[in-house]
Amino acid sequence: MSLDILLDAMEQGIANDLSVEDLAGAGFVSRTQLYREFYNATGHSVKEYVRKRRLSRALALIKHTDMPLLEIAQECGFGSQQALCKGVKAATGLSPLQYKAGGDEYYFPVSTGQRARTVAVSTEAIPPTRRLLYYDSRLRGIENRALAWLFAEMPGYSGRIYGRNGQQKGSKLCYELFVESDHPDQPEITGTFAKTACPNIEDEINAAWDYLYDDWLRTSMFSMSVEQPWGEQPYFEEYICANGQVRGLKLYLPVQKRPGFHRIRLCRCGDMHFLVARRSGRDAEEAASRAVMGFLATRHPSLAQTARQFYVSTAETEQGLHLVQAQGYACGVVLQAPLSLPPGCEVEMLTHPAGEYAVLEGDCCGDSGAYQAVLGAWTQGMGLSALGAPFAVYEADGGFDTQNIRVKIYSQVKNGTNGQDRG
Repeated sequence: MSLDILLDAMEQGIANDLSVEDLAGAGFVSRTQLYREFYNATGHSVKEYVRKRRLSRALALIKHTDMPLLEIAQECGFGSQQALCKGVKAATGLSPLQYKAGGDEYYFPVSTGQRARTVAVSTEAIPPTRRLLYYDSRLRGIENRALAWLFAEMPGYSGRIYGRNGQQKGSKLCYELFVESDHPDQPEITGTFAKTACPNIEDEINAAWDYLYDDWLRTSMFSMSVEQPWGEQPYFEEYICANGQVRGLKLYLPVQKRPGFHRIRLCRCGDMHFLVARRSGRDAEEAASRAVMGFLATRHPSLAQTARQFYVSTAETEQGLHLVQAQGYACGVVLQAPLSLPPGCEVEMLTHPAGEYAVLEGDCCGDSGAYQAVLGAWTQGMGLSALGAPFAVYEADGGFDTQNIRVKIYSQVKNGTNGQDRG
């Protein structure tokens, strides 16, 4: 199926009565294949995707034009003005006039059209397991060495095997294995998971996880579940084995349904101050966060105790004469005013200047890059240009449980047509 052609046909025909037969013809597939492959690629049914794209376009016209509601309804494929008003109310809780006067934008992005792999979403029960910890000084290939150790310790084992990265111990890296056992220490888990399969090749595994997080999740009808299995780690892998050999992997990402529309606001912000540390490599976020909190605990304990807003951005590393994107992060805390720092300390003050920012609000997400991609698409669609890289601020005012944490993605913007700030 030519998904790019199909998505283009949907966008071009959004005002028309898009029949499944016409769409199947545009994609050169049967109706059954259309349903299956479109869902696998976008995480949406055809009907749900068209509904959200129609409403997203209508909301943009309501907010940024003076077109009459009837004309917007006709241009965006609604049967009547009443149907448009009902859709706006259901998605935003506001009437069209209230939505136009408010400061929030609700947005559903166009699918990327990438069909890197099949993703299935279903409810599944993971049996009770026993957790085993494997430590090694080398990162690459640690999974296979952990499995070899398991089969050496438990020759003839034929049950299910799950794995994920564990907590580093000193200089040793950790990989956790979960196996079926007569004496389990981990309970059965029942939940809704997005799943995809891949071969047991490290680069293929990384590419599969990147696809789940960065491509599929951000435009699907799902978000990461706030109730994470097996603690705070939001994922795990199952090894498909035969005769002690790994034949492939199945990746599990816990998900939950979401309304589907992202809330975005354009607002003027003053100077924003952050105390950060920069780290690269494995567990970079955790290491950077520890450095900041350790500094505050020693020199400013009251700030360490009251910190409820935390900064995260990708870090740039200078190599030679060039700035390149590294596998690293700048992490820290939000401050009301800059701190005076002693020379040579491992933390620094970072200030994002006053200006107009596009701000996307969302639930706690293990990979804020999924939200950054959505905000970037919206910014481009609104004719704005981003000034610098986006960054995330996690807010834990209601406590540090996952369900109480919210994230805001900030991107400083200017009008893309004349290069001037909008404010």
